[in-house]
Amino acid sequence: MGKTLALLLFATACAAPATTHPSAAMPVGSCHVMSQPEELYALSDVRPPVPCTQPHQTETYLVTQLTGPMADTPIRPPHELLVPMVTAGCDYRPIRPYLAAGPHDAQWGVSVWGKVPTPDEWAAGDRTLRCDLLVPTTHPNGGPVLTAPLRGIMNRPESAAIRRCNLEGRDVQCALPHEWEWVEPQGLTRNRCRANAAMFAGRLRGLRIRLGPDRSCWVGQENHRITVGTLREGMAA
Repeated sequence: MGKTLALLLFATACAAPATTHPSAAMPVGSCHVMSQPEELYALSDVRPPVPCTQPHQTETYLVTQLTGPMADTPIRPPHELLVPMVTAGCDYRPIRPYLAAGPHDAQWGVSVWGKVPTPDEWAAGDRTLRCDLLVPTTHPNGGPVLTAPLRGIMNRPESAAIRRCNLEGRDVQCALPHEWEWVEPQGLTRNRCRANAAMFAGRLRGLRIRLGPDRSCWVGQENHRITVGTLREGMAA
């Protein structure tokens, strides 16, 4: 896969918000403001979600339950014991269906962040595990900001924010200027890459392909044209 998924969970404390929303009431598809690093790194988040059309940082793709011996303890375990529980619980397999990724789509730069119940919620018996997606920033001097839902994003032009492209040998998001765009899968012959690129881009003309050293398939426009956005069928600018 042309992506790196990292599960990140930290123990930085964060002041309790004035308005709270129970961990167990955070549904799949809810979006969350994490504008400050300490908010993102905190073990728990009980602030109300926001509409996914408003600026936000993360989106919940999975809500499940923590299990195992540590989940039976009446007091919330410390950070170092929660990490393996969250790693096991935040399954990566639902991510591609959640994003509506097809066989030639590759999400890139997406990371997974787990949130667990507060100590009080844990003591009351809540073992909800919230698994959120975070995308890389397109702003060199700022953090990531989304204004559209990630659910089904691979079917929309906004997916350029999580597609892998390349400019002068440097990997970038397709939402930034680039020359080449990655097409799944890897390990291809040149003819197979050409066929996959045609299926990926549809009726778009003037395309060229190249194979990377790892047999990865890349598609770009003729005359080394620098573009912004994705070449995916129906989404090219």
